[in-house]
Amino acid sequence: MTDDVVKFAKVRCAPESSFWAKFAELKIDKFKLEEKIKIPLWASYSLGEEERGGRPLFLDYTSFNETLDMTSHHNAIPCHGVMINTNTFETFKQTNPEEFINSIGKELLQSLNDGSILQEPWRLMSFLLLSYSDLKKYRFHYWVAHPTPYSLPEMHYAKQQVFIREELSPEQVQTFGDKFTKLSPQSRGFFSVIISKESKVLEVVSLARGVEIGNSSDKENEADIYFAFYDPCSHTAPGWPLRNLLCLLFLHCPNVCFEKWMKFISVRGNNVANSVVYTIRTKEEKNREVLKSALLEGNLVGWESNARGKMGPNIADLSDMLDPVKLSDRAINLNLKLMKWRLVPDLDLDYINGLRCLLLGAGTLGCSVARVLLGWGVHTLTFVDNSTVSPSNTVRQNLYTYEDAVSRKPKAEAAKNALLKIHPNLKVDGVVLQIPMPGHVVGASMLDQTKQAVKKLQELYSTHDVVFLLLDSREARWLPTLMCAAHDKIAINAALGFDSYTVQRHGTRNTKCSDSPDITLQNPGGKDLGCYFCNDVTQPGNSQADRTLDQQCTVSRPGLSYIASGLAVELLVALTQHPDKAEARALMEEGRCSGENASTGLLGGVPHTIRGSLWGHEMRLTVTHRFPSCTACSGSVIEEYTKRGLDFVLDACNQPNYLERLAGLEQLLSRPDLDELCYALDSDEEDEN
Repeated sequence: MTDDVVKFAKVRCAPESSFWAKFAELKIDKFKLEEKIKIPLWASYSLGEEERGGRPLFLDYTSFNETLDMTSHHNAIPCHGVMINTNTFETFKQTNPEEFINSIGKELLQSLNDGSILQEPWRLMSFLLLSYSDLKKYRFHYWVAHPTPYSLPEMHYAKQQVFIREELSPEQVQTFGDKFTKLSPQSRGFFSVIISKESKVLEVVSLARGVEIGNSSDKENEADIYFAFYDPCSHTAPGWPLRNLLCLLFLHCPNVCFEKWMKFISVRGNNVANSVVYTIRTKEEKNREVLKSALLEGNLVGWESNARGKMGPNIADLSDMLDPVKLSDRAINLNLKLMKWRLVPDLDLDYINGLRCLLLGAGTLGCSVARVLLGWGVHTLTFVDNSTVSPSNTVRQNLYTYEDAVSRKPKAEAAKNALLKIHPNLKVDGVVLQIPMPGHVVGASMLDQTKQAVKKLQELYSTHDVVFLLLDSREARWLPTLMCAAHDKIAINAALGFDSYTVQRHGTRNTKCSDSPDITLQNPGGKDLGCYFCNDVTQPGNSQADRTLDQQCTVSRPGLSYIASGLAVELLVALTQHPDKAEARALMEEGRCSGENASTGLLGGVPHTIRGSLWGHEMRLTVTHRFPSCTACSGSVIEEYTKRGLDFVLDACNQPNYLERLAGLEQLLSRPDLDELCYALDSDEEDEN
């Protein structure tokens, strides 16, 4: 080996943080768990100011576009590549670099062999990116290769490199600069320069045209041919892109490669006067078939060194660079995305995410329901509650702290603040409001407050899709139940006893339908399903009167609320993934195995009522049919509420038996065949504190 042996300076890649941020987004939303797929990339080499060690290959968030965005990569040389991402770090570590570059680089060898790369010479500067992305820690392991055949013949310089201004006349240099700037970005990477021996006129032509002239034997070949390439390196030696250009010429321009000195222009940056001319020749002529076989059948090389200068991957740690709120969003949704990828590919997460949930009650159930809704990706929640946090709440109601209790903070406000600390991007609100209740007389002093409460509730119902009834008494659920029926909202009810619970979805309502449903139908659909009050034959009253402290507060086993809350949210989600949505037929006990009596949705069947007990660790699925004389959802009650609004609510609160008369219960109870008409009655022991 002597000093005139041609060596090549390696290039390097510099992915921006926006590149990895965009890939993290695409990994979750598009690529999912797909592994070893070829992800096409665009990158570019800058023509601008030179950095230390040359100009790196630049990748950013636009690298995943179908075409290179030249608005953000203006004044640049485009470069195409392929990214392979592994799902586990072990797979990444165990990938054999030699096997990887040989298998992925086959397309390069094929295009070199058949000459198709002459029409797309920018592909001579292709790259490969092998990666593993730890999306929990936002650490990206990656290794970049710039593939090229290993078996190039030994080549030597005819003379040391010279600047182009020493090789060409000032007029030719000027012409070269003018024509270079007019080339398309895709053509600037590799092209040809032809100078007539007679006229000395300089022309810039395509690489394919230069090869054609180099192979010809007529007078057209009486010209000096320079093969030009963009060189991102600043070393004395030519840059790595020259290797693939030489391979192409060995295969398709043998007249130049084996019979003449080859001349190359290394373009470095915008100022073409800084371009360098290399004059190169192979040491000795070899058998061309042997050389071709060595180039096309040998190994590929081109792996970059890491930041420590050794052969191996780099690590991009963006945990401190990405917006923590956006990072939180992606991390929170990761479990849901994994669920969708692995188990339920058709799961409509966007529908769930878009639900606007109104939580009436911010007690034990309200806090737990809110946490489960967050787990399902719900972003919009509103709490309604009239009480404040007390010291006895903090151990059972998981959104409150000791400081909330000491300051007697309103539950609605404290719950809102707690959720925002968990998930800053939520749309969450807290409304302090006393819900009007039958049996709780509204006096003159409470009239304005009640009027504002009814108005505010109507506003909230108009801006929400789902209402959770999580209140601390039976009568507190009456007006919300009526409003759900009148405003056609999905209602999910949850109530607790000491060791028992009830979770129920209310049926849909058509105010014009006043006839009795077919109670022999075992699996009624939404329009025939009852509400929380459809088992009652009396209107709700003041359940807090003449009660001791233990009777005024629901005393429950601590784990009960978590079970009921989880079931309430899961019932809603199952409903949203059913093809019939709120009209889904009710799943019954015998339908669990056979599935014959109720249609199933993406997440299984959707029951009407779930009743459970910790005493015997039981769970039963029951159905309550719509009751035409229900005091909360019957057609006559809905119609009166729609007509009279606040006045109707005041009458329901202040007049004993008003709702019973309006709903037709008084007339019904006076019938002689009452025993045959009565439904099984529920007790009122299951309420939530």
